[in-house]
Amino acid sequence: MSGFRQSQSSLHTWSGLIVGWVLFTIFLMGTVSYWRADLNRWMRPELSGPSQPEQAVAGAQAYLRRTAPDARSWFISVPGAHEIGAQLFWQPQPVEGEARPRRRRDTQALVDADGQPLHARDTRGGEFFYRFHFDLHYVPVIWARWFVGFCAMAMLVAIISGVITHKKIFKDFFTFRRGKGQRTWLDGHNATAVLALPFHLMITYTGLVTLMTLYMPWAAVANYEQTDKLFDALFPSAGEVARTGAPAPLVDIVPLMRDASARW
Repeated sequence: MSGFRQSQSSLHTWSGLIVGWVLFTIFLMGTVSYWRADLNRWMRPELSGPSQPEQAVAGAQAYLRRTAPDARSWFISVPGAHEIGAQLFWQPQPVEGEARPRRRRDTQALVDADGQPLHARDTRGGEFFYRFHFDLHYVPVIWARWFVGFCAMAMLVAIISGVITHKKIFKDFFTFRRGKGQRTWLDGHNATAVLALPFHLMITYTGLVTLMTLYMPWAAVANYEQTDKLFDALFPSAGEVARTGAPAPLVDIVPLMRDASARW
């Protein structure tokens, strides 16, 4: 058993050392992204004043009626307590013969409660930190997510092998020997590791699960010919209705929001 534990010690050491610097960056950026909305406001001081959700949605619907009445779909992001205005996206109807879709900046807007576009400086703000912690910013997205997944798996291995290696891990949690050089550092390592063990295990496992269809697609591939069919089964939506060519009256979203708030 001692030989097995010793092998786990080497695995624990190297799996932590090889990807530790990347994991530190990922955790740092993920932590900062908790203040994403606040950073967005701080980096765009020309936008001021809180937004009332119902007024913002009403303004967003008015803007979309004017700007994209024939769009295939609308997306309205309701502002929270720390956000200004409503963020809008719309998907234009496909144009026959169009080589590629329009740029995203041409189909999005930030509007106020009156449905007027808000113009602010071009900055990613807190979104930079949020996207960096799993897209790494400087790396192509698909490669970045594979690399982040590899690092997360290495951390999961380091956690499990660390628990196996330290036979008295919970007993050593209460031991701290000052002035003993490397032994002192190891005691500190054991104490902080045990204290944060539930968080580290949870954040690593859930990080892998969120992209499980990318890392482990075999179950989906075995049961669905196309990935789109999997997502249609997981997130069913109303079937498409044949177009009549005559516009139907739009439902006011604000009463729906009030009804949803009353129910939930």
